[in-house]
Amino acid sequence: MRGALVGPSGVRAGWRLLAFLVVVNVPLGLLQWVVIKVFHVEHVDFAAGPLILGEAVSLAFAAAGTLVMARWERRRLERYGVGLVPEGIALLGEGTLWGALSNLAVIALIALCGGYSVTGLDVHGVALVTTTLLWVAAFLAIALAEEVYFRGYPLYTLSTGIGFWPAAALLSLGFGALHFFGKPGETWVDGTTVSLIALFFCLTIRRTGSVWWAVGWHFSWNWMSMGIFGSPNTGNQGRPLPGHLLASSFHGSTWLTGGPMGAEASLWMFPLLAALFGLFHLRHRVARFPAEDGR
Repeated sequence: MRGALVGPSGVRAGWRLLAFLVVVNVPLGLLQWVVIKVFHVEHVDFAAGPLILGEAVSLAFAAAGTLVMARWERRRLERYGVGLVPEGIALLGEGTLWGALSNLAVIALIALCGGYSVTGLDVHGVALVTTTLLWVAAFLAIALAEEVYFRGYPLYTLSTGIGFWPAAALLSLGFGALHFFGKPGETWVDGTTVSLIALFFCLTIRRTGSVWWAVGWHFSWNWMSMGIFGSPNTGNQGRPLPGHLLASSFHGSTWLTGGPMGAEASLWMFPLLAALFGLFHLRHRVARFPAEDGR
């Protein structure tokens, strides 16, 4: 029994990951139960305010769970790639730029094939500022919560047990499966591209040593796609977000535009992702994660 629980380096990775999931998900699940039963809120609208609140709560629980595990294992948060490192701002900025350019490239390719057009602005006046700021906050909260929860402690811990790339592949497939089975109307294209994006995020963590580059890309891709260009999302019943910047429309084949799933389900995502893997490999060549365990 001891061999199944404890190995040469202490408690085995699978049990540590299970402990993290319990520490995060049990209290979060209890809070969700209270909200449903006491406040009768069964569905969070895909609007900026509810998303900010919901993702902030998710981030808080993911961060708290990471802190608990760090205290138990006597490791610094930097070991898990989620610490507030000095180079974090630069990595966040670089990832944000790459994410914005990536989305711009896909939308431009869709438009060149006749699948996207713009007629003006969808919001004006004060709303132009307020809705933009709200969606920036919402998508930043989503990126932070998902990267800390899916590719912070779990990626580090599984890497110590089965190796980095097997861990990255397993977590990325799980991330894609959650989107594919957890959202209505998903197709194999979206499930595959989401898994590949998650694997790309793992590469960025491998080479930069932290989640901050991935947070920047994750944030700016979503914000540009849905908040600026008006790409639909199945989380919003296949419709564009309220208050997106451009008065625009997608038309043509679902294979081209992504249909109700948005640009991330366009077939143009596959050459884009191939380019991203190659270019990032050239930009960041040295593996920095997981670092040798110096606590």
